[in-house]
Amino acid sequence: MAKESDKPKYDKPWKPWRPKHREHLGPPETTNALMGQVLARLGGQGRALEFRVFEAYARVVGELLRTRTLPERVAGTTLFVRVGSSALAHEVTLMRGEILAKLTAELGAGTITELRTRVGKVEPRRELPPR
Repeated sequence: MAKESDKPKYDKPWKPWRPKHREHLGPPETTNALMGQVLARLGGQGRALEFRVFEAYARVVGELLRTRTLPERVAGTTLFVRVGSSALAHEVTLMRGEILAKLTAELGAGTITELRTRVGKVEPRRELPPR
């Protein structure tokens, strides 16, 4: 007669553990897209935040303002932009609400809440690479 302890505990044969198959939701995301999401979640600090804001500013203002204005620095939630003339400074001031709304959509609420202009020399800039 076989003892109770001689019986195997499991009826099924042993198989190594493998993770379950996940369904793919679409094509893989680019590193650039993922980094933007990660940095937005982290908020960024110092120069990292400044670079994110400058890049977003260049995307949201359009070709004309991109070539004639230059983001200088970020102090708290204020973005300081250098412009080539006082007339252009006035134009940017009038467009401030639209620019801030686009920056908020791009960077998240509370990142940039104010836009200030300063008249000065603006060097010609290179074109942005396509995204």
